[in-house]
Amino acid sequence: MLTNNKLPTTLNIQNADENEKTSKMMISIYCTSFFLLLSLSNVQSDDYLENVSVNTGETATLICDLPEKYSNKQADFYGPTGRLLITKTDEDIDNGDRTRFLLEHTYAWTWSLILSDVSDDDGGEYTCRVSSSSDHQTSTIIKRFNLTVLTPPKIVDITIESNNNEILQENEQIILKCSARGTPPPKIIWHIPGKRYLINKRNDRNIIAFDNKLLIKNLSRTAPVDYQCLADNGIPPRDTRTKRLLPSISPELTIHSSIQSSRLVLNCTIFARPLTTAKWKRNRFEINDIKRKQINDYTVELLLVLDITPNIFGMYECEAENPLKISKAFINIDDTILINRTTTSTETATLLAKYRRISSPSYAQIELLLNQGSICRSRFYWLFVVNLLLLGYSHGFYNRR
Repeated sequence: MLTNNKLPTTLNIQNADENEKTSKMMISIYCTSFFLLLSLSNVQSDDYLENVSVNTGETATLICDLPEKYSNKQADFYGPTGRLLITKTDEDIDNGDRTRFLLEHTYAWTWSLILSDVSDDDGGEYTCRVSSSSDHQTSTIIKRFNLTVLTPPKIVDITIESNNNEILQENEQIILKCSARGTPPPKIIWHIPGKRYLINKRNDRNIIAFDNKLLIKNLSRTAPVDYQCLADNGIPPRDTRTKRLLPSISPELTIHSSIQSSRLVLNCTIFARPLTTAKWKRNRFEINDIKRKQINDYTVELLLVLDITPNIFGMYECEAENPLKISKAFINIDDTILINRTTTSTETATLLAKYRRISSPSYAQIELLLNQGSICRSRFYWLFVVNLLLLGYSHGFYNRR
């Protein structure tokens, strides 16, 4: 019985505690709402908006004329973040802004905020207010200023949009995108150096400019290499940036030979982009003493100069490599194309005419024979037949290009 009598008493105490907590919570909510409404009512509006534009680095002046009823009041200026900038003339809140913010009181009712060396971060809305109390708790907005900082154009980057972002393939479709910033937003103009402006028109069937992009339908080896993006928003200076596009081409090799100052010159012309490695080999061993000559963005000449001695005989190989392919070309140098070197110029011309009717003079054996061969008149026909046989044999087994 005692236990049953105590149970209601315990429940009553718990209910009383919960009611007390609920009451305190309600009072807190009411107080918060009251102060919130009070704070909102402390800022009154009697303003209008003025747009102010200024270039970067220049000085902005915000002029606030107080109504007659506030002529004996001081104007306070608030920045875009809502903080009070200056409390009195010739002084500000933050020491770092002391050289940039200045409050002037020109007439009894005219106050001015002078902001020097304006930057992008200074843009936004400023307000001119009149405080009704010394602690600035109650204020009236007299005027609003929308400060726009004009900045010259700046190209951020030119990006390539293609099917293969790592390597630009020949005959691939490419889209260039020029990204730029500035206030007001800049206009993009595409320009091909040495040609014409592409102002968002279909000026070329293969190259089309639209908005801030440039479409290249077919990036071939004959297409322009340099593409220039020009950004302009009327605020000097304009900004330009050039993008160079070179399609990747697998190596294409051609070997030419000649005699210069009693030396045999082998010239391997390589047409490729990019060119990772290029080398001459003799009997599969690399030759280090070579000369490399860059003709243009796509063409390289690899020169091998040899003294004409019996030691130069052998198979010579020109090899070029890039990420697309490894290409090789061969030329065979043997004693059959370095026969006696005492032929007169008349005999050389006669041999040249006969050999041109029989076979292509592009083979190294014929070139060396016609330039340096020396054949006695009494053995002319015999040597002619022998060389024809050797030419056919070497053409089938050695002259692979």
